[in-house]
Amino acid sequence: MMLIKENKEKGRKVYELSDRFRKVWITVEPERLEQHVVIMNKILPGYVIDWGSEETSQFLDVKKVLGTPASKFEHTPEFIKKVYNFCLDNIEETSPYAHFDWVLSNIMVDGDKMRMVDWDNIGIYSKEQIMNKLHSDLTSAFGDKFDTAIL
Repeated sequence: MMLIKENKEKGRKVYELSDRFRKVWITVEPERLEQHVVIMNKILPGYVIDWGSEETSQFLDVKKVLGTPASKFEHTPEFIKKVYNFCLDNIEETSPYAHFDWVLSNIMVDGDKMRMVDWDNIGIYSKEQIMNKLHSDLTSAFGDKFDTAIL
C-alpha cells in the first residue's frame, strides 16, 4: 500500500493498492460513510469495493479508474468544451445527485472517454447550486478561456 496523497488539514490520506485506491479519514462517522456507499452504489454500481470503520478512522476502497487527469492536458477551446459537455452529461446521468467537485484532477481522460473520481462531495443540490459550482470550478481551472470556449 503506497501513500499517494495526504491532506493533513482535513485528516485524509489516499493509498494506492494493486487493484484499488483506499481513502482513509481520521474521523469516524459510520452513518455518513454508509449513506455515501448507498448513494455510490446507486449511481456507480461496483465502484465501491469495500468500506468500514475502526476506533479512530474509516476507509473507503474504490476501483481504479483508467486514464490521465484532465489537469495534464492542454487547455484548448476544444478540450474545454469537451470537459464542460462531459460535466453537463455527468450531472444529468447522476441526477438527483451531483458530484459537486469538478476540479480537473477529478476528471480522468482515457482516449475519448472521461470519468469522474473522488466522489466525496456527492449530494443533492439545487440546479442553481450545481451550475454555479460547475462554473466556478471550471473558471478556476481554465481562467478566462472557459467563458470564451463555451460561448
